[in-house]
Amino acid sequence: MSSWPSDLIPAGAPGWEIKASAWLLDRCPSEFRTYEIFRTHPAALGYVAMFQLEHQVEAIRDAYRSARTTANLAPEALADLLSTLEHEGARLALEVSCAATVIDALNASKS
Repeated sequence: MSSWPSDLIPAGAPGWEIKASAWLLDRCPSEFRTYEIFRTHPAALGYVAMFQLEHQVEAIRDAYRSARTTANLAPEALADLLSTLEHEGARLALEVSCAATVIDALNASKS
């Protein structure tokens, strides 16, 4: 289920599209701010931001799956790592859901 980000003004509020684009840029590598396409075309930004977020989720899942066999950590450190990866995975999954909602709202406002 998708949800609106708690740190973003609601869709339809004055200036929300600019703030929504900035919110999406905050979820991407900082270099994205240097590309005009991402600053001027929210649909292009949204398209690539979803790939970024989804791949981050997959990276965390891969790290979690392989940590027991490849991380070479003491048991207590491994437990901390797994807990951290679980937390980060949940945070990123929420970010994906929020980003999808923001992107849908941006696309709807351009229709």
